[in-house]
Amino acid sequence: MSTAPALSAAQLVRSLRAGEMYRVSYAVGGPLQRRVTRSLAVFAGASQHRTWNGEVVVCLDFTRPRGRPLSLLSTQVVDARPASLNERGQLVLLERTAGRRRRRTRRRPLY
Repeated sequence: MSTAPALSAAQLVRSLRAGEMYRVSYAVGGPLQRRVTRSLAVFAGASQHRTWNGEVVVCLDFTRPRGRPLSLLSTQVVDARPASLNERGQLVLLERTAGRRRRRTRRRPLY
């Protein structure tokens, strides 16, 4: 999991652009078996849904390849990185916007 502070729902929605493709990492499962899944998806927009207890929550709506919908609670989203497909149909992650930092890994010596 990322050690960066989580974005609020409003910040997350503002950082995504409708109609653009992202590689979305999101948490699924319960508290005992939580795992992160990644999907390539086009952001369709944000919507509000009411939970069973009457609370209104923000959902982020995406469309996966072949038109399958993906609706996530803003709290499920771990990371959303802009992406595109190259001419061979391979996923290419685009540069992050200024202000967001990538985690660096320390290289080990070759000897």
